[in-house]
Amino acid sequence: MSDLLHIEQEAEKLHKDGHFADALIKYTELINLDSFNSVKWLLERAECYLELTNWNKALEDGKKAIQGSQTYKDKNTSADEFIIRASILCGKACSKLGFYTEALEYFKDGLKLDSKNAIIIQELKLLQTTILNEQKVESDTQDCTYSAVSLCSQAIYPGDDQLLNLEKEILTIKYKILDDDFYNRASQAKKDVQLEAHLVQAAYECLIAEQLQDSLNLISKAVSMDPGNVFYRSFRAQVYFNMKQWHKVIQDYWVIPKPKRKPEVWKQGGKALLELWLPVLAEFWLRKATQLSGGNDEEAAFLFQKVRVRRLYEPLTEDQPIKVDFTKFGRAVFAKCDIPKGHTVMTDIPMVMAQSLGSRDIPACCNCAVSLITPKAYFNDKLELMDKDQLDLVQEYWPNVSIEECTHCKEEIYCSKLCRKEAWDTYHRIICPSLNPAAAKIYSICQTKGYGYTDDGQWTEIWGGHYSPMILVKIWAIIASQAQDMMTKDGLTEPTTEHWAKAKAPFRRFIAYGTMPAIKRMPHILPVFQSVFATCGGGLKFNITEEEFNGRYYQAACNLQCFSPSITPYHKFMDNIKEDIRAIGMLKYLTERPPEAQFAAMCPLHACSNHSCFNNAEVCDLDINGRPGIQMIAKRDIKKEEEICITYIDTAMPKLLRKAWLYKSFNFWCSCQRCEFEGEQPNECTNCHLKAQDGKKFLACGQCKRAWYCGVVCQKGAWKKGHKIICQTDHSQSRIHV
Repeated sequence: MSDLLHIEQEAEKLHKDGHFADALIKYTELINLDSFNSVKWLLERAECYLELTNWNKALEDGKKAIQGSQTYKDKNTSADEFIIRASILCGKACSKLGFYTEALEYFKDGLKLDSKNAIIIQELKLLQTTILNEQKVESDTQDCTYSAVSLCSQAIYPGDDQLLNLEKEILTIKYKILDDDFYNRASQAKKDVQLEAHLVQAAYECLIAEQLQDSLNLISKAVSMDPGNVFYRSFRAQVYFNMKQWHKVIQDYWVIPKPKRKPEVWKQGGKALLELWLPVLAEFWLRKATQLSGGNDEEAAFLFQKVRVRRLYEPLTEDQPIKVDFTKFGRAVFAKCDIPKGHTVMTDIPMVMAQSLGSRDIPACCNCAVSLITPKAYFNDKLELMDKDQLDLVQEYWPNVSIEECTHCKEEIYCSKLCRKEAWDTYHRIICPSLNPAAAKIYSICQTKGYGYTDDGQWTEIWGGHYSPMILVKIWAIIASQAQDMMTKDGLTEPTTEHWAKAKAPFRRFIAYGTMPAIKRMPHILPVFQSVFATCGGGLKFNITEEEFNGRYYQAACNLQCFSPSITPYHKFMDNIKEDIRAIGMLKYLTERPPEAQFAAMCPLHACSNHSCFNNAEVCDLDINGRPGIQMIAKRDIKKEEEICITYIDTAMPKLLRKAWLYKSFNFWCSCQRCEFEGEQPNECTNCHLKAQDGKKFLACGQCKRAWYCGVVCQKGAWKKGHKIICQTDHSQSRIHV
């Protein structure tokens, strides 16, 4: 102990004198000599790393200190004090690294333990200033507009070849497009060039005058005189298009040889096929139009995405009052009918989900998220204080909670044998440690909240994401399971490219955006993922490349929704005992909320919802057919065809800060009604943008204090134009970030 004390004194003196590199060496020596009591030395070393601008190492030590503080005991310092200090250090390091969302979370964690901590409050102000300064630079130097179309792929979906043939059969059988002999026989009539020219000129004049039937009659005579004339066919197709005779449009375009079809023909034909709702053919024609135009025909590319979005999402919204469409900003959700305030806008079931690392101790089904809270999990030691009647009440009315473990690995629990089988068939057979020993490390990392040993034996944070790594593991396991099933069905020993494409196709619904490679945030996790999927059983391998990891990481980060089971055994128990007089004696044991098992999920419809600081819908938990899911509720009356928006952030933040967070996190500038009618600075009129002179400030709105006006005229004008509405509308918080 005397040696440790001597080294510690040396380290403290070096630290105090500003010799940070030398102090760092001493703290490292202390940590190696007594790792069990290393929390305070980790914090000191983290401060040295900060002074030496080694932000990553500072963050790593801070995280270790937070984890160690849970069990570390010091007679002079409480665990909360250690956590507060570590949270400050982590927040500072994240700010320097540009991880602003993470920095905010660390500072918030510190404020939960000490709401008036002066250092954290000051750091939050510095963080806000940093974000606002960067936002100003970026708003001055970067184009705030972008093309959603350019971010979308026109890649062929697996199975589209069969659907294409099916739609061609529809054209043949229903519209007789390919079977009509008229288009196959050569004209025997003698050409009269002068007459044909006269007919075309007259047809054109009728078309301009919107005398469509006369135009059709005239151009049809020209076509009968020269059936192979591409111009005549295209002209008549345009007349049919104006008359909304969609199958006739296709009949004329179809007989034009493909090499002679110009981009405009492919585009117009795609529009007609869209009206006939032959979506795969429409995509084919619009894709050709885009390709032949060299990508310059934005209308063709835009229509392609509208067709694709409709065919992917229409089946999901068939029984819901919403539809998904493609706009200049990308996918968006719209109301199919008027939706009154408080009514359900949509319900959505997760495609993939995982329990948050922070709530893993709360029992819930790994497959469907149903709560598995038992009386012991809720009451804990209070059970020992209950008398016989109270215990009988618990025994009688607490729902029977059936917990089914994986029969092989015991790592996952389920609410029923049905869920266990469903999980096995869908994903768990790929990652069950009993069959895939490498997967045991993933479960271990989840158990230790992201920490583990590196290949060189260092205990460190392996996973640094804000959601469980099981999200990514399940995505890959679902894909591998699907590919394996198709491979087996076709009698092959390994999946084909088509098998992999079909297995990945459902996840193409989720967009991804991220500026920093995920591997830079957490370099040690990729080898773990790669080892898990190097052997998926039956000779199957799934190569998790750095590109695959980065894409899936941001795919999850951009689309996750946090939710919890809305109905738990606790809620059912409370409902069961409400008519029993003995429940009065239970009230003193029912003062606490039940522990929540929190999940993160990727839901296909929710992922299409855009942001607005003046959102008209909010996300909440919902029990859907006995399984936890999410629903959107109308925050106010929503009109037919109105876009339905949720919020990605806390809208109570000042406008400038909201804009900065949205740009940093989601790469767009918000221009909603709230952003339009709230001001940015008190020295600029929110309405006319007049600048105040000599550092003076304008008077703020008396209600919200979020808009400033140079005078009564501007104040009243803004109030009428829209400030009244946003001023009187409550703010919303997001549950997206996990």
